Amino acid sequence: MIKLENEQLVVEMKAEGAELTRIYHKKTGLDYLWHADKAFWGRHAPILFPTVGRLVEDTYYVDGEAFHLPQHGFARDRTFQVVEEETTRVVFELQADQQSKAVYPFSFRLQVSYTLADDTVHVEYHVENTDDKRIYFSVGAHPAFNVPLVDGTRFEDYYLDFGTKEALETLVLEGPYRSGAVKKIADEKVQQLPLTYDLFANDALIFEGLNQNEVAIRSEAHAHFVKVSFPAFPFVGIWTAGEGTPFLCIEPWFGIADSAGAPVELRDKAGIEQLEPEAIFHSEYSITVG
Repeated sequence: MIKLENEQLVVEMKAEGAELTRIYHKKTGLDYLWHADKAFWGRHAPILFPTVGRLVEDTYYVDGEAFHLPQHGFARDRTFQVVEEETTRVVFELQADQQSKAVYPFSFRLQVSYTLADDTVHVEYHVENTDDKRIYFSVGAHPAFNVPLVDGTRFEDYYLDFGTKEALETLVLEGPYRSGAVKKIADEKVQQLPLTYDLFANDALIFEGLNQNEVAIRSEAHAHFVKVSFPAFPFVGIWTAGEGTPFLCIEPWFGIADSAGAPVELRDKAGIEQLEPEAIFHSEYSITVG
C-alpha cells in the first residue's frame, strides 16, 4: 500500500492496477472513496485500458486477426511498477510484455500519476507508443464514492451537480452494448439531477460532450461533497450497482462500449484513440473533496 499525504488529505493506492483505495479528508473526518465491499462491488477505482466498456463477444480484430479482452481491458488486473514516489506524488508504470501482447498486440508504456494539491487529487494518464506502428486504445477512470457519505442520510438525499445547465441525454445500453438510441434524462436543461436508483434501471448513464465536464455529488442535508472534473474527456459514465448499493461511480472515459452487433476492427471502434510511433497521449482529471 502506498500513501500520499498533505495538510488536508490522506490518499492511498496499491500497485495492483495502480488503483486508488482511499481518499480521507483530515478536517471533515470522512472517507470519500468506496471501500470495495465485495457484497456490492469489489473495486475502488479501476483504470480502464486498452478498452473501455464491453466488446461484442469480448472480441476485436487487428488486421483481421481476432483478439479477446474482458470488459474494460486488462490494466486493472496487472501489477504496475512505481517509478517515482514523493510525499504528495506517485507515478505508476505498466509496459507491454508477452502476457499483454497475447490479448493486445501492441507495444506501449502506460503511466498513471497521482498528485495531491490542497483538497484535490490530480490523476494523469500518459500512453506512449513504443511500437513501430500505429497503436489504437482507449483509457478511462472508474472511481466509486460513498453515497450516502454521512451517517443518517440516504442515497436519495443526494444529487448530481453538473456545474452549469446541461441537456442531459444518455446513450442507451442494450445489455452491455450501445443500442444506438439516445434518451432524455430531463425535459429541459438542468444543472442538478436528484439521485434515485431508478435512474440506473438500465445500467449506467452515459453522457457525451458535456459543456462543463464536471460532476459533483452533493446533498441538501449537509455541506460535504465530491467533485470530479475532466476537462478534455469526451464521455462520462455514472453508475451504481442496483437498489440499495451505497456507492456511485463517476467515470471519465476516452472510449466507450461497442454498439450491439458484431465485433469490429479496433481501429473502427467508436471512441478509439490512435498514436503514431513515439507519440504520447496525455489526459488528466481531478477529484476534489470537502
